[in-house]
Amino acid sequence: MEYLNKKTLLTELENAFSDIVKWLNEQPEEQFNQIIIPDKWTMAGHLYHLIKSTRAVNKGLEMSKSTILAMFGKNNREERSYQATLDRYNDALAKGLKAPSIFAAATGRVFDKTELIQRFTGELEQLNSHLEKWDEKSLSDYLLPHPEIGKLTIREMMYFTTFHTIHHLQTLKDNYVMK
Repeated sequence: MEYLNKKTLLTELENAFSDIVKWLNEQPEEQFNQIIIPDKWTMAGHLYHLIKSTRAVNKGLEMSKSTILAMFGKNNREERSYQATLDRYNDALAKGLKAPSIFAAATGRVFDKTELIQRFTGELEQLNSHLEKWDEKSLSDYLLPHPEIGKLTIREMMYFTTFHTIHHLQTLKDNYVMK
């Protein structure tokens, strides 16, 4: 089974987070909190959702390994590759996957762009710090729950966090540039 090692995971996470920050910084300040698509999140809302979802992963990784093991068990299946995990996520999206309400952006909430971007990059720093403490075998052995696609190994959760961020960046690029 081919999988991304920890060093590559860290690089992929950094690239995904940097790409969305760069793109957001290129957008006009006045559009950050503006409703561009009716009944959809603002740019700020997408970023706030990413902060909340990354924070949940960080909370999971803050727990001791024994607590994670007691709460979620140990992996007893073949670990999924990056592509297999991505396919699982895309299948869920195709079936109408929506963010659980606890991860949704608050409607009508206004955010300071600089502050929200700092919070987002702070979550990445925490994620990197947590990930540094995990060895390769443990990344494959321990599980964290995803609310919609089930239990994922720590490595698979890092895959998810990467392509979830990329998914939101692509959504923003496709739909949130004023023409």
